[in-house]
Amino acid sequence: MTSNKCYILALAGCTNSGKSTLAKEFQRFFGASETTIINQDEFYKTEDEVEKIYDPAAVTLTEQGYYWSFDEKEAINIEQFKERILKESKRFKNVILDGNMITEMDEIVALCDRIVVLTLDIKTCRRRREARTDYVPPDTPGYFDNVAFPAYLRHLERARLRSRSDPRITFIDVSEPRFVDRNTSIIDFRKQILNDHIKLTDERLDVSVVDRLVSHPSCGAISTFNGVTRDNHAGRDVIHLSYDCHDLMAYKKLRGICSQIRSEFPDICKIAIFHRLGKVDVGESSVVISTSSPHRKNAIQATERCIDLLKNHAPIFKYEEYSNGETEGVKGMWKSNIEDSQKN
Repeated sequence: MTSNKCYILALAGCTNSGKSTLAKEFQRFFGASETTIINQDEFYKTEDEVEKIYDPAAVTLTEQGYYWSFDEKEAINIEQFKERILKESKRFKNVILDGNMITEMDEIVALCDRIVVLTLDIKTCRRRREARTDYVPPDTPGYFDNVAFPAYLRHLERARLRSRSDPRITFIDVSEPRFVDRNTSIIDFRKQILNDHIKLTDERLDVSVVDRLVSHPSCGAISTFNGVTRDNHAGRDVIHLSYDCHDLMAYKKLRGICSQIRSEFPDICKIAIFHRLGKVDVGESSVVISTSSPHRKNAIQATERCIDLLKNHAPIFKYEEYSNGETEGVKGMWKSNIEDSQKN
C-alpha cells in the first residue's frame, strides 16, 4: 500500500467480467474529481516485445502460425504501470486499477488496499468475448480457448492460494444473469464490495479487525460472534480442528448468505464473515461474524441468523482430531455443529 492516504482498489479477474464498467461506477461513487482509473491495458508492450506461443492450434487456425502471449504479466510494462500508480496516488484520493493480470504482479499487488477478483464460467465468458469488437489487435481464431481462458484459470488458482494469507483479496462470481450491466445491478454490486467483508484465511482471526470493518458512524450497534475451538466434543477430548473448502464455491455461498441477511434485515449496514482454514488449535477462533445496524435488536438477530445460515449451508469441510488419535470429518457443511444446535 502507498504511504499517503490514497485508497487503491484493484478490480482484477476474468476477461469480460465487467471490470471497466465497475471501475467507472466506483469513480462516480467516490467522486470523479477525487478518483482516477488506471487500466492495465495501457501498459502493454508492442507485439515485437511480446512472447510468441507456437501452439499446434495456432499453426492450423492462424496465418502467422502462432499466438501472441497477451495474457501473461510479461506482456505488461510493470514498471511503467507502477510509476503511474505512484504518480496518480499523490494527485487523487482514490485510484482504481482495472486489469485481468493484476494479481500476477507482485509490485502492483503491494500497492493495493483491496483487490476484488471477478470470476466467470467459460460459457458466459466466451459469449461476452465473442460479442466484443474493440480488441486491438482482434482475437485470432482459437485464442480464447487455447490462450486467454487457460491463462485466466492459472491466474485464478494463484490468486486463490495468495488470498489465504492476504486479507486484501476477495472473490465475486459474476456469472449469474443478474450481473448484466444494468445500473441497479451495478449499484448492488458496489455495495457488496464496500459493505460485505468475506474472508477465508489460513491466518489467525482477529476479532478487533472484523469489528473495525463493520463499524460505521450511522450505526449504534455492532453484534459479533466469535466461534472458538473448544477442547471437547461428544465426550471426547479435542486436540484441534481443521477446516478446508473449495474457496470459490464457498465465497459464492457466503456472498449469498450476505444477500439473504440484507433481504431479511434491510437496515443492516455492514456484514463481515471471516472463516479460518487449516489447523485451528483449542482456544483459537474458527469463525468471526459481525454485523452493524442503527438498532441493537436487528444487529443481534442478523448475526444469529448469519451463524445459522453458515452452519447449514457453507460448503466448508470440518475435521476434528481427538486425544485418542481418532479423527472425524464431515464434508460439505458443519454437520456436527448442526447436530449440537438441534440438541440444545
